[in-house]
Amino acid sequence: MRSPHNITTKFLDRSFWLEENAHYTKPHFRLEKCARIVNRLAGGKAYDLLDVGCGTATLEMLLDSNINYYGIDIAIHNPAPNLRETDFAKGKIGFENKTFDIVVAAGVFEYMGAEQRRKLDEIRSILKANGRFVATYTNFHHVRSNSGYFPYNNVLPLKDFMADLQTFFHIINWFPSSHDRKVGPGPTRSWLKKINMVINFNIPIFSNFFAVSYFFLCSVKNPSG
Repeated sequence: MRSPHNITTKFLDRSFWLEENAHYTKPHFRLEKCARIVNRLAGGKAYDLLDVGCGTATLEMLLDSNINYYGIDIAIHNPAPNLRETDFAKGKIGFENKTFDIVVAAGVFEYMGAEQRRKLDEIRSILKANGRFVATYTNFHHVRSNSGYFPYNNVLPLKDFMADLQTFFHIINWFPSSHDRKVGPGPTRSWLKKINMVINFNIPIFSNFFAVSYFFLCSVKNPSG
């Protein structure tokens, strides 16, 4: 796999994402697990959260009421004061001049290509000093990894994505979103969902092959390190 840093990246336009995002109006497993992580991080405190690549802002309905939700996406379905339609792949990640306690980027960096490092740095710049960054990234070494999904322009191995991530953040914890033979937003069988919802750790060898994607919980690294 090639590094994305020295290649030309093609991004899909608003019309594609307007249709694609419509498939995720209902909560799916990965989003439910993300909300569980975020609600636990907030711990009942009044936190401001930015959802990068929010799609139809489905995450908002899963969060506790103490979390002030903001979202940005190239294709916003239902405009609202807390949502901004912006092509953040080409422009800059942010929401007016706000800083945030939590920034979420779930299912985003598979599409960032050569912009990966710049986008990570932009996220760092809008996080408060004690803020947290929650990201996901696909395991392209999964036994049935759909790395050929045509919108993906960034199919780095996890270790390479993590290397860039650690340039700007301290990784507090990282663990699979779920273990499953199928590639997708998460398991559909109820018993498998229950097990995977509480697995916040790596299982040696097994995770390498069966983790569909990974969550990364990060803190801000100052430019000096």
